[in-house]
Amino acid sequence: MTPQQIVGLGVRFFAIWLVLGALELIGKGVNVNSQPGLEPTFAFIVSAGVMFLLAAFSWFCPMVVAHKLVPRTRFDDTLRVPASQAAMIACVILGLWLFTVRVLPGFAYYLSLAIAMRVNNESLTASSQFTIAQLGSVAIEFAGAAVLCFKAHAIARFFTIEREPADEE
Repeated sequence: MTPQQIVGLGVRFFAIWLVLGALELIGKGVNVNSQPGLEPTFAFIVSAGVMFLLAAFSWFCPMVVAHKLVPRTRFDDTLRVPASQAAMIACVILGLWLFTVRVLPGFAYYLSLAIAMRVNNESLTASSQFTIAQLGSVAIEFAGAAVLCFKAHAIARFFTIEREPADEE
């Protein structure tokens, strides 16, 4: 497989995750809208729709994304990855995973909470301190994901030691 094909496979896995997340958001939206005394909000449904659109694009056009992320190579290129590059790829994948599994759902939750509170004419400061404190953990996870993605080369250099080949006698 070429590097683009490997990234394309990862993009398709991302699409599957997006669909599962969108289904979860629809369930949350139905639950919130069924609670008595609250104005109906469609933030969950709109968020789920955007996620479905992104998933459809990611599923049907994974190579478009892959070619944007990885420079084009010839199809017959073999994939030989040194340890430092493998560590860099692992950092980026870990950062993307952290972003998709922890950060996006957290931000989606707080965005929908803010919209629901705004629709119900409640102040954002009416939230409990525990709820606001949980936003801090999402912000920390966002920072960690950003560092893993954008500083992957430095992290990989830190964890891999370039060794010189042993002299054969």
